[in-house]
Amino acid sequence: MKKTLLLLLALLLMAAPVYAGPSSVPNGPWLKDTQNMKLERLHNYEELVKRLQQIEQNSHGNLELETIGKSNEQRDIYLAKVGSGSKKVMYITQQHGNEPLTTEAALQMLDRLSSSNHPDIEKIRQEVTLSVIVRANPDGTERFWRYNYDPDANPEYGSAGKGYDINRYHDPALSPGENPVPESAAIRRAYDKYQPDLVVDYHHQGTYVDEDGKMIKTSVFWPSHPDVSRDAIKLSKQTSVLIYDTLEHYGFANVSQYPGGNYQAIARNAYGLLGSGSVLVELRGGIGQKSSGMLIRTAYASMFSVLESVAEETLKEVDPSRADAIPERGEYIDGSE
Repeated sequence: MKKTLLLLLALLLMAAPVYAGPSSVPNGPWLKDTQNMKLERLHNYEELVKRLQQIEQNSHGNLELETIGKSNEQRDIYLAKVGSGSKKVMYITQQHGNEPLTTEAALQMLDRLSSSNHPDIEKIRQEVTLSVIVRANPDGTERFWRYNYDPDANPEYGSAGKGYDINRYHDPALSPGENPVPESAAIRRAYDKYQPDLVVDYHHQGTYVDEDGKMIKTSVFWPSHPDVSRDAIKLSKQTSVLIYDTLEHYGFANVSQYPGGNYQAIARNAYGLLGSGSVLVELRGGIGQKSSGMLIRTAYASMFSVLESVAEETLKEVDPSRADAIPERGEYIDGSE
């Protein structure tokens, strides 16, 4: 099953264009400070809602769409559920409004996963219940900034007069009713409802290179808080290794270990503390229009590889100790040369 689906992913990658630019390998393309990322090909809020509804209509009942909360500007926050299996996985995209491409990957993944009659896809739906919070931060996305929108915010993490950094308000000790960030509270309510065994949170980072000067395309990390259980750490590391192997082997990305901290209210640590496997996936950021297709394919490949391995129960066979050997992320570069 895995060979079939990943071969299709590899063929998609081969069709992607290659570009050149300044000083890393591969180079560019670069988004300069004077440029704006072109957003025409990305879904705005109204288009996202329409697309999710279309996917639900075309799914033959395989996908259920629900709202899990509202933003401060009263935009619905959507969760799409596919499958009915006992193995439970949750994906979260776009907690930060200016990190859009994993949402696009999730839409493509949900479309295929819910509409295809391929036996391997049907196997995933039978074995796995997948919940996807698609664009957790709709207000920030409309402004293309990191935070949610809350002009009254005076946050510890965020920007006064703008809003909160959603990914700093998942403290397990904080109930949804006490949370000042409606988007974080909605994610927590969805987590409590579906009780996923594994949570994968998708983001973008800046542009980095490894020690050989090769551009880092993806970074992964697991919970680092000292109170996360051994079982949660094991599953998190196994998932990180699986993503590393998939992306490296099929040429989708040069993968590094993300240098994350121990703060318990970051989603990666919070959902580990609540007992789930929890993985952060950071795609390259600082992006321009030309590189977006490749990054969407990278996120798409990681999403499907995790589902396949969970469905086949091969994730249990992955050696978690290999996670510590994933190369550390290297130097930050801005492409200004």
